Amino acid sequence: MKFGVVSDEAAFVCTFGSQGCGDRNFNWPMGVCVDGDNHIVVADRGNNRIVVVARTDGSFVRTFGSEGAAHGQFDDPRAVCVNAAGLVIVADCGNNRVQMFTRDGTFVRAFG
Repeated sequence: MKFGVVSDEAAFVCTFGSQGCGDRNFNWPMGVCVDGDNHIVVADRGNNRIVVVARTDGSFVRTFGSEGAAHGQFDDPRAVCVNAAGLVIVADCGNNRVQMFTRDGTFVRAFG
Protein backbone atom coordinates (compact mmCIF):
# COMPACT_ATOMS: atom_id res chain seq x y z
CA MET A 1 0.00 0.00 0.00
CA LYS A 2 1.49 3.32 -1.09
CA PHE A 3 0.34 6.74 -0.06
CA GLY A 4 0.79 9.83 -2.19
CA VAL A 5 1.17 13.20 -0.47
CA VAL A 6 0.25 16.52 -2.04
CA SER A 7 0.74 20.03 -0.69
CA ASP A 8 -2.05 22.41 0.23
CA GLU A 9 -1.66 23.79 -3.30
CA ALA A 10 -2.19 20.27 -4.78
CA ALA A 11 1.48 19.90 -5.82
CA PHE A 12 3.07 16.43 -5.54
CA VAL A 13 5.26 16.07 -2.42
CA CYS A 14 6.19 12.39 -2.07
CA THR A 15 5.03 8.79 -1.81
CA PHE A 16 5.63 6.42 1.09
CA GLY A 17 4.68 2.97 2.30
CA SER A 18 4.42 -0.57 1.01
CA GLN A 19 2.81 -3.83 2.11
CA GLY A 20 4.32 -5.32 5.27
CA CYS A 21 4.95 -4.76 8.97
CA GLY A 22 8.07 -2.53 9.03
CA ASP A 23 8.19 1.10 10.17
CA ARG A 24 6.80 2.54 6.90
CA ASN A 25 4.81 -0.52 5.85
CA PHE A 26 1.07 -1.07 6.11
CA ASN A 27 -1.34 -3.98 6.22
CA TRP A 28 -4.91 -2.82 5.53
CA PRO A 29 -4.58 0.87 6.49
CA MET A 30 -8.01 2.32 7.17
CA GLY A 31 -8.18 5.73 8.86
CA VAL A 32 -5.89 8.62 7.96
CA CYS A 33 -5.62 12.17 9.30
CA VAL A 34 -3.09 14.99 9.61
CA ASP A 35 -2.20 16.30 13.08
CA GLY A 36 -1.20 19.79 14.22
CA ASP A 37 2.50 18.95 13.78
CA ASN A 38 1.92 18.25 10.06
CA HIS A 39 2.30 14.50 10.56
CA ILE A 40 0.18 11.92 8.76
CA VAL A 41 -1.43 9.54 11.28
CA VAL A 42 -2.60 6.16 9.94
CA ALA A 43 -4.69 3.43 11.60
CA ASP A 44 -2.84 0.33 10.34
CA ARG A 45 -5.63 -2.22 10.76
CA GLY A 46 -3.77 -5.41 9.82
CA ASN A 47 -0.73 -4.61 11.97
CA ASN A 48 -2.89 -3.42 14.92
CA ARG A 49 -1.01 -0.17 15.41
CA ILE A 50 -0.89 3.53 14.64
CA VAL A 51 1.82 4.75 12.24
CA VAL A 52 2.96 8.39 12.15
CA VAL A 53 4.99 9.83 9.25
CA ALA A 54 6.06 13.35 8.28
CA ARG A 55 3.75 14.97 5.74
CA THR A 56 6.66 16.95 4.31
CA ASP A 57 8.67 13.96 3.05
CA GLY A 58 7.01 10.72 4.24
CA SER A 59 9.79 9.98 6.71
CA PHE A 60 9.01 7.67 9.61
CA VAL A 61 8.20 9.41 12.92
CA ARG A 62 6.81 6.68 15.22
CA THR A 63 4.44 3.78 15.68
CA PHE A 64 2.50 2.83 18.76
CA GLY A 65 0.23 0.00 19.78
CA SER A 66 0.30 -3.74 19.26
CA GLU A 67 -2.18 -6.60 19.00
CA GLY A 68 -4.20 -7.33 22.13
CA ALA A 69 -6.89 -6.14 24.50
CA ALA A 70 -4.88 -4.25 27.15
CA HIS A 71 -4.76 -0.45 27.26
CA GLY A 72 -2.64 0.75 24.35
CA GLN A 73 -3.24 -2.41 22.35
CA PHE A 74 -5.58 -2.80 19.38
CA ASP A 75 -7.74 -5.36 17.65
CA ASP A 76 -8.71 -3.98 14.25
CA PRO A 77 -8.18 -0.20 14.57
CA ARG A 78 -10.22 1.37 11.78
CA ALA A 79 -10.39 5.12 12.32
CA VAL A 80 -8.12 7.77 13.77
CA CYS A 81 -8.35 11.50 14.37
CA VAL A 82 -6.46 14.13 16.34
CA ASN A 83 -8.48 16.61 18.38
CA ALA A 84 -7.72 20.30 19.04
CA ALA A 85 -5.75 19.37 22.19
CA GLY A 86 -3.51 17.08 20.13
CA LEU A 87 -4.88 13.81 21.52
CA VAL A 88 -4.92 10.90 19.08
CA ILE A 89 -8.33 9.16 19.17
CA VAL A 90 -8.58 5.64 17.76
CA ALA A 91 -11.67 3.51 17.02
CA ASP A 92 -10.51 0.10 18.26
CA CYS A 93 -13.29 -1.92 16.62
CA GLY A 94 -12.31 -5.46 17.61
CA ASN A 95 -12.12 -4.44 21.27
CA ASN A 96 -15.38 -2.43 21.04
CA ARG A 97 -13.87 0.75 22.42
CA VAL A 98 -12.31 4.10 21.64
CA GLN A 99 -8.82 4.81 22.98
CA MET A 100 -7.09 8.16 23.46
CA PHE A 101 -3.33 8.79 23.39
CA THR A 102 -0.91 11.69 23.61
CA ARG A 103 0.95 12.64 20.42
CA ASP A 104 3.85 10.37 21.40
CA GLY A 105 1.55 7.36 21.85
CA THR A 106 1.18 7.36 25.64
CA PHE A 107 -2.17 5.87 26.64
CA VAL A 108 -4.60 8.39 28.22
CA ARG A 109 -7.95 6.61 28.51
CA ALA A 110 -10.40 4.22 26.91
CA PHE A 111 -14.17 4.12 26.82
CA GLY A 112 -16.81 1.87 25.32
